[in-house]
Amino acid sequence: MYICKPERNVAQTRLLLITCAVVTLSIFFISTVVPAYNSLVETFGFLSLVVSILLVYRYSMTEFEYGVTDCDFTVTKIVGNKRTPVCCVALETAIDLLTKSDYTKLSKNEKAITKYSLKQNMFANSYVFLCDFNERRAMIEFEPNIQFVMILKNAIKNAKHQSENSESNDI
Repeated sequence: MYICKPERNVAQTRLLLITCAVVTLSIFFISTVVPAYNSLVETFGFLSLVVSILLVYRYSMTEFEYGVTDCDFTVTKIVGNKRTPVCCVALETAIDLLTKSDYTKLSKNEKAITKYSLKQNMFANSYVFLCDFNERRAMIEFEPNIQFVMILKNAIKNAKHQSENSESNDI
């Protein structure tokens, strides 16, 4: 099994934390200064706090680990000491592995219906694992390094070759 764990962009994480804190605190400060619209501004402050917590949890506390075996592509979510398997997709269902920019250039009928974003940095150079999942086209956006991309492409090719060979042997 090959495993890839992308590195966190520390500058982006710090900027996210500072921005969330400053915006939320500023809105609550404004609610104390402007008593005429106190309840409306406090509502925006509460919404800002909720969005800030979601963004901080998703992009600073959560890590992802990508793995590939001879027949499966797996993604594990790590928060603190808790490891949760997010997905395990058979490589023989893979359609292609594309960069995000190549995926956006695809025609509408070639794009996925079901979409998963499993990357830990907001603005990372990501790849799209395009596959058939429950008879629907699905995409998993993730951020591997170049070595892992080459290993995954090779594993997809081998899995498809083995499935074709097993189908021809069954006939």
